[in-house]
Amino acid sequence: MDVVPEDILERRLWVLAQLTNRLAQAGIRPILVGGTAVALYTAGSYFTADMDIVASNRRLAAQALQEMGFQPEGRHWVHQEWDIAVEIPDTDLAGDPKRVVQVELPDGSCVYCIGVEDLLIDRLNAAVHWRSLEDRRWAKELLKLHNRSLDREYLWSRAQQEGVLGLLNELQSEVSGTDEEDEVD
Repeated sequence: MDVVPEDILERRLWVLAQLTNRLAQAGIRPILVGGTAVALYTAGSYFTADMDIVASNRRLAAQALQEMGFQPEGRHWVHQEWDIAVEIPDTDLAGDPKRVVQVELPDGSCVYCIGVEDLLIDRLNAAVHWRSLEDRRWAKELLKLHNRSLDREYLWSRAQQEGVLGLLNELQSEVSGTDEEDEVD
């Protein structure tokens, strides 16, 4: 794709695909996490100011971003012309790397995204530990949109490990309209 997409989510995925191609030569697979991952799983309903990725080698990822025309600004890499800010908050994925999803883009390129169950855990953690009502709302939305395809055993096990099982059960009840049918102890 030679033309930069106008849609912000498409543009971010386009940039991530370019970064993925550059880093593949070094055996590095950048993984989309955070708000842009929520946007991807909610078909663009969520908006965030930047794109968060996890890359096992920050230095090489930063070098590739710089080669693409990004400039460092605080903790972000910013491309003024494309109106995109990228942050690399971690080198390790908070979740199961085997659950990372490969997303094919219309031009045949691909990007990698955190699994929806691990993204849900991330939002549940923010809702519980930071008391973020916005993250609670988006955890519920992710649960509603992906309820039938979730690996429930994995999700509930992770929720219990992370101390967010109560909220997950509460949101599941709200989504399903029942009080106990779908809850797991």
